[in-house]
Amino acid sequence: MVEPFRDGLNIVLAGCLSLLIICALVAIRPELWNWSLLPIFACGILSGIDMIAWLRGRLDVFDPLGVLGAFGYHFFFLAPLLTLMWNYHDRYLPLASNWMDWIGWLSLLNACGLVIYMFGRRLFPIRKPLKVWRLRSSYFFASTAIALPVALACQIFIFVQFGGLVGFVEAFSSSIGNDPFAGMGFIFLVAETFPVFCAIVLLVWKRDSLRRRSWVFLAVLILAFFLLKLVFGGLRGSRGLTVWGLFWFVGAIHVWIRPLPRKMLVLGLLCLVGFMYAYGFYKDEGLLALEALSDPSKVDRMELNSGRTIDAALLGDMARTDIQATLLYRIASIGEYREAYGFTYLEAFAFVIPKSLWPDRPEGKVEYGTDALYGEEAYTRTNRATYIYGFVGEAMLNFPPIFAPLAFLGLAFVMSKMRAMLLLDQTDLRRLFVPILSILAILLVSSDLDNVLFISLSIAVAPLALMRACCQVVPKSS
Repeated sequence: MVEPFRDGLNIVLAGCLSLLIICALVAIRPELWNWSLLPIFACGILSGIDMIAWLRGRLDVFDPLGVLGAFGYHFFFLAPLLTLMWNYHDRYLPLASNWMDWIGWLSLLNACGLVIYMFGRRLFPIRKPLKVWRLRSSYFFASTAIALPVALACQIFIFVQFGGLVGFVEAFSSSIGNDPFAGMGFIFLVAETFPVFCAIVLLVWKRDSLRRRSWVFLAVLILAFFLLKLVFGGLRGSRGLTVWGLFWFVGAIHVWIRPLPRKMLVLGLLCLVGFMYAYGFYKDEGLLALEALSDPSKVDRMELNSGRTIDAALLGDMARTDIQATLLYRIASIGEYREAYGFTYLEAFAFVIPKSLWPDRPEGKVEYGTDALYGEEAYTRTNRATYIYGFVGEAMLNFPPIFAPLAFLGLAFVMSKMRAMLLLDQTDLRRLFVPILSILAILLVSSDLDNVLFISLSIAVAPLALMRACCQVVPKSS
């Protein structure tokens, strides 16, 4: 398979683009000229290689390597620059002295990690799958005939509990800051599989017919799926699952029905950024957010109250520069933090056990993150820190920061396994799972293990179980 770093043109273009962006930044803000721009520039080159190959069409649109490369260019290069330019800092994080320097040290760790990631990909060869998941029609319709009614019944039950759809939305809106759905996690998990199961039935059953349809028809289909995801999960403030579900469906059309034009994907990503920004208001304000539609002047007030701004969407939701730089500052300069040494990873699996069964369930990263940010034993004295640290941040919670770049070696191993799925036979039903791998690649970098496990359970496990139940696994030669 294509390895972008073996093409010198990718390296040159990544370097030129990154240098041009830094020069423009310094021209606009001369006071940002600092040594920290050097490791940030290195991150731009190293992460930009895969992105350039993806933009040049050398990688498939939904190749996890290319998707992660495009996201990584923002995460490791653009986000630190924008954090400096806009002086972005979460309002609840402790202030770090010499802010630019700590972003520079963080970028140095990331640059070392990206080098390890590049060489690590050479250590783990991509092996072509030897098995094919072949669809058995009778099993497929029998499985979906059970799964769809069960998921739909769970969602109807939820709505009935709150007096219908309107009552459900009002319950969410009137309980901002609390959890009106406490104890209902499992039933939500089942109910929110309904749109995905519907999509799988449609894509598999009508594959040949959909291939003959126009892009306008497919666009309407994508919109319908998006609306369905809003009803099944989105209305309870589950913005991430809505976005990732839509990403999967678009990717499934690409790998199963018809290749997606790259321009259409870029346009869709821009729309998703806008959705994340706007939907953040609903998550914080509930139905009050709809007032902004009739009175745009109220947007400024909502932004002030909630902190939901465009820069927060780009740098808080889609990057972790501020939290990771602050964490590095606290651990390295304050020196009173005791590393978890793997406990946040182990305790991440505890989320599958309801608190009703395990009231004292350990909170892993919440406890260690609170102590790291606000001082030793702060977890027992102050409000809990519920930040998402990203995989480098979580590595710093567990081990001394100098070892954080080694986390990229695990990323290289996982990437080799993901890319092997691109070599699946065209009739292998697991091809529908390929877009989920791109989602997981992004989550591995930007989220913590407990988030990855939760979202995997929400968007990946059920579809994969359905596919396995209705397929026969046979050797590829047959």
